[in-house]
Amino acid sequence: MAIIVFDLDGTLSDPAQGITASINYALENLGASSLEPHHLTQYIGPPLVETFSELLCTKDDAVIHQAIDLYRERYLANGYAENTLYPGILELLKELINQQHRLYVVTAKRTDIAQAVIDYFGLRPYFIDVLGCGLDRSKAKLLHDIQAQENTALWMIGDRASDMAAGRGLSRCVGVLWGYGSAEELEQAGAEVLMHRPKELLDYFQKILIVDQAIEH
Repeated sequence: MAIIVFDLDGTLSDPAQGITASINYALENLGASSLEPHHLTQYIGPPLVETFSELLCTKDDAVIHQAIDLYRERYLANGYAENTLYPGILELLKELINQQHRLYVVTAKRTDIAQAVIDYFGLRPYFIDVLGCGLDRSKAKLLHDIQAQENTALWMIGDRASDMAAGRGLSRCVGVLWGYGSAEELEQAGAEVLMHRPKELLDYFQKILIVDQAIEH
């Protein structure tokens, strides 16, 4: 059995339409120019504080938090549903549960927003818990809490450097290439292995299960 922690955006689902539209909504309401969606996909994954600090060229906490509030205003109304589950993810989760692995979601999103997305796809039964960072917690801290609760090593699955950085030292890090991070980004951030398709990830954990069963016997 493995304790497997999934990132959400770019790992379980493709949120590009909702996220880019919500970023532009915030920018426009603050008097900044909107950007073409393909220029904004690089901001899928990293914390919103970093995103709006860069896009608005500011370190002013009040401005950044206003942008985040505007972003969430649209995202909670419409954006979370402008989202598609990656092909093969549902089958992956079902089989991992059949293999007795314990699954979590850890995301830079606020917890209630992350849970709304998971519920939208009907995935809540597959996860022990769905945890978000919001503005006051880090992914590394959430992983530390899960590790303390489970009292064993974790596997962190994600598509961006921030996922690998959070897991480094706390878990084994697996990068997925169907999201928004490149192989170079993930490897430089500490990914031990890269997966091109959900089926590869399933095969990977199947091998781990076989090794564990051999050790037990």
